[in-house]
Amino acid sequence: MRIEAVTFDLWDTLVHTRNYAEFRLPELTKILRERGLSLTDEEILEAYRAGFNYSMSTIPVEGYRHIETHEIIDKVLEKIGFTSEETRNKLIQVYEEAILCDPPKLKEGVFEALDYVKDRYRVGLVSVTGVSPGRFVREILKEYGVLDYFDVLTFSDEVKLVKPNPRLFTTCLDELGVEPCNSVHVGDSFKSDIVGAIDAGMRTIWVKTREQVMKPGYKPDAVINSLLEFPDALRVLE
Repeated sequence: MRIEAVTFDLWDTLVHTRNYAEFRLPELTKILRERGLSLTDEEILEAYRAGFNYSMSTIPVEGYRHIETHEIIDKVLEKIGFTSEETRNKLIQVYEEAILCDPPKLKEGVFEALDYVKDRYRVGLVSVTGVSPGRFVREILKEYGVLDYFDVLTFSDEVKLVKPNPRLFTTCLDELGVEPCNSVHVGDSFKSDIVGAIDAGMRTIWVKTREQVMKPGYKPDAVINSLLEFPDALRVLE
């Protein structure tokens, strides 16, 4: 099949994954103690974890829907038995804006990969945002000079679905105006990117940066170790 579009994952494919607990947890501690709550560091840590544990446990059993930041914050406040709309809104802001405190760095080979596809294909981004909204990711990509490489950006917080739900991929392809059989997805997560894209009817290139469990019955069309190998891998598929 002729390739007409290439879509990319974001985290650990185009940018390095970043754990923002070092920004969110201290702010959570500060805000709760400013409200006069006598909580130990361990109690606050347990509440912090409760929010993300809720997200991770809920996503697979609810059709891989996107978990909103306010749902995570509600679980944090529920864990400590505290209710305050003002505090809730402040924590939502803190969690979502953490990505701007220290934006994730681009991975090696990003510009080479995007330069190769830009004038040859329609180009999309398919990203699970977690609590880092797409509107902030757009700002960061613009700052790095890569935003204009993409014809369509599809973020889970805007579509309300996360990988490996194939509808996240097909939403991007619908906007690109390309059929799944004429597209290739590039990503690092076997479970999220490769399985999800194959279920959507796409071909796949797996950026294998770490050992992962491969789901039986699913095989990527190409495996690379970094984006520097991407142009050659795509040429083979062409």
